[in-house]
Amino acid sequence: MAVLLFLVVLLTVQGYLMEPSGRTDFRFLEHLLLPVAAVAGVVLLPEQLGNRARLTHKAMLAGLAVVYVIAQWIGFEVYPEKFGLFSNLHFLALYCVLTLPILFYFSVVHGGGLRWLFILAAIGDALLLLKTQSRPGFLALMAGSFAMLPFLPARYRWTAFAAILIVPGVLYISGIYGFDARVDDLFGNLLKEERVAIWTETAEMQRASSPRQWVFGHGFGQFYQDYQGYSSFHPVVDFSFPHNFLLELLYSHGLVGLILIISAYGLFFAALVVHTLNARDSVRKQAGILLVVVTTVHLVHAFLTLPFFSRSTLYPLSLLLGAGFRFFKSNRLNG
Repeated sequence: MAVLLFLVVLLTVQGYLMEPSGRTDFRFLEHLLLPVAAVAGVVLLPEQLGNRARLTHKAMLAGLAVVYVIAQWIGFEVYPEKFGLFSNLHFLALYCVLTLPILFYFSVVHGGGLRWLFILAAIGDALLLLKTQSRPGFLALMAGSFAMLPFLPARYRWTAFAAILIVPGVLYISGIYGFDARVDDLFGNLLKEERVAIWTETAEMQRASSPRQWVFGHGFGQFYQDYQGYSSFHPVVDFSFPHNFLLELLYSHGLVGLILIISAYGLFFAALVVHTLNARDSVRKQAGILLVVVTTVHLVHAFLTLPFFSRSTLYPLSLLLGAGFRFFKSNRLNG
């Protein structure tokens, strides 16, 4: 927690100091400090609520994941102009890819009627994701599935690997919710894809930076101001971030900020892997695998669709960090 707080304070101070306009936008302060409070809150949660042994973290997480799926399908019926209860398809896709591994986990560890409830909820969640037609969402889910493979027993590894490849093939052949058209469009127009153009123009803009800006960045919010002069999309829409964490962090916080955040991400993910491999029992190992998968899908999806210094990215990440820290502490206490 001390290291996390130090990192957040450093990035916050650097982001405001490097703003050339001198304006004060406290939005970024909120987006960085509130997630730290959320991490602390998750770490300090009691093991269960009151004396009711069934009201544990797992039970609440399972219930919330099921409620999420039901609420989004109701949202599609009540607000047909929206994406479930969201105004943006990428927000719906983000929470679909975050909850799908959780629902899959509970469908594996539970038996009887509860297992069928979680299986049905997982199917409903997958259909929601397909309904969004979010290609970053599909890529994130595949990345999370591949991240799970090294932790599986050898006898299941090839079966799981085949399933990861077969399922998209079946979806493509079925054409459900235009899955085939979205794949064809991606590979048929890859070099013309919106993100490729934004990345190319952002790289051109970055090359114009001074040595000081290469090292320390341009500050919070400056990308939006500077990019419109390079953007080929400016007559239609003004993008406020490059849809790429690496380019975004390099522009806002320079090489210093980029290296710090990559190091922090890498250390957290490495700790998840080590603690999962060293888990003493199957329950802890399963929890560790779930954290690895969900952290992977969050990173891949948010990397391609969201600004790094936004609530949409950092609030879910804060819950993952809090859960990860609890996992580390629990493993240490239990040998």
